[in-house]
Amino acid sequence: MTRKEIVETVRNIAEPIVEELGLELVDVEFVREGRDWYLRVYIDKDGGVTLDDCEAVSNR
Repeated sequence: MTRKEIVETVRNIAEPIVEELGLELVDVEFVREGRDWYLRVYIDKDGGVTLDDCEAVSNR
């Protein structure tokens, strides 16, 4: 699976979860930093994102 395919798959999975929680999916990235790969899901909402919002998305 290519990096682009991974990002699209994660976006397709994350978007309904994020929207269900009243958040906006801003971006998904899968990047290499040094020897390690990182998958990041960026979210936002009016008034800003809280740690509880991040935890809710992560747990789902």
